[in-house]
Amino acid sequence: MTDVSKIKRQLQTELDELNKRAQSIDDDLGEPADDDWEEEAVEAAGDEVLEEVGEVTLEEIAQIKHALAQIEAGRYGICSKCGDVIAKARLAALPSATECIKCA
Repeated sequence: MTDVSKIKRQLQTELDELNKRAQSIDDDLGEPADDDWEEEAVEAAGDEVLEEVGEVTLEEIAQIKHALAQIEAGRYGICSKCGDVIAKARLAALPSATECIKCA
């Protein structure tokens, strides 16, 4: 049997780190523009990358929150789409998985 409390702690730690990353990205994107047009071009390109990283981070946050909600509901390890059991190997590799490999 999977130690759900250990996984919950692991997911919560990861969620905290991702929230910090998201806040840092948000802070960086909110910095005022530079007066130097060359520097502004470099910053604009960097902002695009930050925005993409931010989107991925928000997706990861949503996945972890969903997994934590599944734990609270007593449904962790059960596919949220088909209701089958999620393989232990999948959960070990991706603790935030809420879908079996077939539905993912």
